[in-house]
Amino acid sequence: MSDNSLNNRVILMAVAIAVFFSDQASKMMVQGTMALGESRQVLGDLLRFTYILNPNGLMGLSFGPWTRYLLLPLSLVALAAIIYFYYRWQGRKVMAAVSLGMILAGAAGNLLDRFRQGAVVDFIDCEFPDISLSPFKLGPIKFGGYYLDRWYTFNIADSAVLVGVVILLLITLREETHGQPGVL
Repeated sequence: MSDNSLNNRVILMAVAIAVFFSDQASKMMVQGTMALGESRQVLGDLLRFTYILNPNGLMGLSFGPWTRYLLLPLSLVALAAIIYFYYRWQGRKVMAAVSLGMILAGAAGNLLDRFRQGAVVDFIDCEFPDISLSPFKLGPIKFGGYYLDRWYTFNIADSAVLVGVVILLLITLREETHGQPGVL
C-alpha cells in the first residue's frame, strides 16, 4: 500500500467519523430539546429548525407502502458505490477521499435512523425561492403542476451526501475533460 493510499484511507475515515458523529449529535440534540413538529427560528424565516421524522427518502421521495423496504437496498447500493470509487481512486485524490467519507457518513447516519426508529430525523428548514410549474397536457401526458415555497427539511447527513456527490461529479468531469486523473 502506497503512502498516498494510506493517507487517503485515514482522511476518508476521519471525515466519515467526524460527519457521522456531528449528524448523530445534532439529531439527538433536536430530539432532546424539541417536540415533534416544533419549529424554531434561527435566522428568521430564512433558516428554522423544524423537527420532523421523515419515513420517505430524499426530498420526500416515496414508493408507497414499500418505501421503508426499498430504501435499505438503495442505501446498500450507495455503500457499494463508495467502495467502488474508493478503490478506483485510492492513493490519487485527497478530495475523493473527503467526498467518499462524507457520503459514507451520510448514508450510515440516515440508515441508522431508519433501523432505530423507522424514519430519519430531519430538522434544517430553509427558505428557498418559490418554484411554480403550471399544470399542462402534452398529448397523453398530463402534469398536474407543482409548487414549492420552502425547501425540503433535511439534516447534516443529507447535506454531506449532497456535497460529497457534487465533489465526485466535479472530479469525474475534470478527468473526462482533461483525459487523465489529477490530484484534486
